[in-house]
Amino acid sequence: MDNKVMTRLAQALSSGAPVRVHRCAIRGADRLDGFVVAVSTAWTLIALCGDLRLDGWAAVRTADVTKVGRRGGTDCLTVRALRRRGHWPARAPEPALALDRLADLAQDASRAFGLVSLHVERDAPNACWIGEVAAVRPKSLRLREVDTEARWRPELSKFPFEDVTRVGFGGRYERTLLEFAGPYR
Repeated sequence: MDNKVMTRLAQALSSGAPVRVHRCAIRGADRLDGFVVAVSTAWTLIALCGDLRLDGWAAVRTADVTKVGRRGGTDCLTVRALRRRGHWPARAPEPALALDRLADLAQDASRAFGLVSLHVERDAPNACWIGEVAAVRPKSLRLREVDTEARWRPELSKFPFEDVTRVGFGGRYERTLLEFAGPYR
């Protein structure tokens, strides 16, 4: 991890200004627009923002972040719109999530929001798997997935910790899937 990137993450966190987070070492990985709301040496938490509104959070491996670019200051239209609607400054979710270990992060997010999206971008940059964390093993997570029609799949999917590059939660899509899927029976 480049010290310059850590400095930029810290600046983004303290300023509350919108940023674009790049992870160029992961071919095809999305650039994430939003607000840095928490940083640890292991994971960085971003309040995602698109179309002038907040849309959940994404946690990315801090070591994968290669660039943090400003997308405007605290007087740009995005911030002004969010401020007027009472959504700025962007904040980390309550209760706070553990950012030191993927197992804790994913479990905390799943408990708080019901569903998480797991991204394995080095193998499948254009896909994610959405579900609830059903179990944690010493080297992997087990996810009970919800399909795109909001139906629970009965089998558990295994995700080795080393493969997961991003965890999303609290976004409109995850919330809609949970609304229609309901709790797993």
